Parts: sequence; C-alpha cells; structure tokens
Amino acid sequence: MQNYIYPVSTNNENPSNKSYLRPLSSVHSINEAILDKVMPIHQVIRFANQAFENNNPVYVVIEEKHGPKSYTRSLVWGSFNSRVTPKRQIMFTTADKKVTYLLNISQVLAIQLG
Repeated sequence: MQNYIYPVSTNNENPSNKSYLRPLSSVHSINEAILDKVMPIHQVIRFANQAFENNNPVYVVIEEKHGPKSYTRSLVWGSFNSRVTPKRQIMFTTADKKVTYLLNISQVLAIQLG
C-alpha cells in the first residue's frame, strides 16, 4: 500500500506549480509493530462472527494494555466460542485449549484464517 500526496489548490496558484497525486516513499520505523496492519472494526466483527458460525480456526492479533502508554500485541491461533455480544465482547480459546480470552472487540486488531 502506498501513501499519496494530494493536490492542494489555492486561489492564486500558478498552474505550473500544481501538485498531482504521486507515490511517497515508505516511512521506516525502528519498531515495526507500530506499522502493523489493523482491520476496521466492522470487518473484525463480521469476520469474527463468520469464524464462529463456520467453526473455523483463525489467527488473531490481540492488543493488551498494561498501563499508560504500555501495550503488547500477540498473534494467537484458536477459535471463537461466541458471537460478538451487544456489549462488543467475544470469547476466544487457543487451539491447545489452555487459554480462554474474554475480549473487547476493540482489542482484536486483525483476523486471518488459520
């Protein structure tokens, strides 16, 4: 995915100075976890409900808050035990059945079939 510069117009702009859409170079980060892809919340809800209905195992990226400005992200493989509730919570169990998470749907950043 590329970032683009959008044209900015002013009333007294010289036509030769117009900026057209052109790709920007990628921004490199020391901490690559910051640039992880995050799915929109409506897509997370839809994929989670579909995975539960079809009983599909999935990989889920979960973000846990440990304190102010302190987060960890983990990739977990397992299956959903419920649909997303009206309070936007969902249950997820790892494939080895050792850990069951009760997650707020905003903690789920991405879902991928496993």
